[in-house]
Amino acid sequence: MKIESPLIVVFENDGKVQTHLYPGKWGYKEYGIVIADVVRHVANAFKVYENDVWEWVDKERDAPTSPAIEIKPS
Repeated sequence: MKIESPLIVVFENDGKVQTHLYPGKWGYKEYGIVIADVVRHVANAFKVYENDVWEWVDKERDAPTSPAIEIKPS
C-alpha cells in the first residue's frame, strides 16, 4: 500500500505522541467526522462500547495531557 494523500498521521516519538495533520481541501468539519469515525474504530478494535472511548476523549478535552503545537516543515 502506498499512502499518497494522508489526512492524519499519529505516531510515538521518544515517548511522546505526535500528530501531523494534512488539511489540504478538508476543513475542521470534515476532520470532526473523521475523528468520530476513529472513535468508532477504536471501540471496535478493543471490543468496548463507543461511549467508553468518548469518556476518555472528554477527559482529555477537559484536561489535555499535551499541547497542540504547530510543527513547521523543515
